Amino acid sequence: MINRYGILDRDLKKIRDRDKKCVYCHKKMTNLSTGGYRGDWATIEHLNHLPPWDNINTIAICCGSCNSSRGAKKLLDWFKSSYCTERNINKETVAEPVQEYIMFVEDFVDKLLWTFAKTMSEIPHYYVVRDSLSIDEKKTFDSFGKYIKRKGYSELFYSKSYDYLDIGDYKYWIMENILNRTKLNKKDD
Repeated sequence: MINRYGILDRDLKKIRDRDKKCVYCHKKMTNLSTGGYRGDWATIEHLNHLPPWDNINTIAICCGSCNSSRGAKKLLDWFKSSYCTERNINKETVAEPVQEYIMFVEDFVDKLLWTFAKTMSEIPHYYVVRDSLSIDEKKTFDSFGKYIKRKGYSELFYSKSYDYLDIGDYKYWIMENILNRTKLNKKDD
């Protein structure tokens, strides 16, 4: 079965098994079907504040209160809200899947200066060369490569296999010392 966001039941079960407590405030959550206070309900949280909503690498489970408070804000912006500051919710206190998302997406790939690969116009994509990065960015680049390998999937590109990871609107992959990304083809386009 697939839910309203296009997430397979088996994938959602894995996420629910991993996230027993709210990934933000760490309170124990209840099931929607058991009733109780709506703010305690376990809800699907989309770490990526924009669609697509069916990417299991950008989904976590949080309580209804945190989900409602965040709304469509970027995580780093939400952490500055009074809701988060009063509850000590920040990038150091949230669960590991959220920390990884922040480190690789909001703190890294969203801030890089991407260059269009004009010599490969038949395969439109953008890239960043590792050697052009700061020392800290190089460390994150290397960690992101491991993250792609761990969370992603393999595909052939011509005769060579590469590891890819879909996050938000983009597919990411590393070829030696180059991080690449291309726009994902939307199902409804």
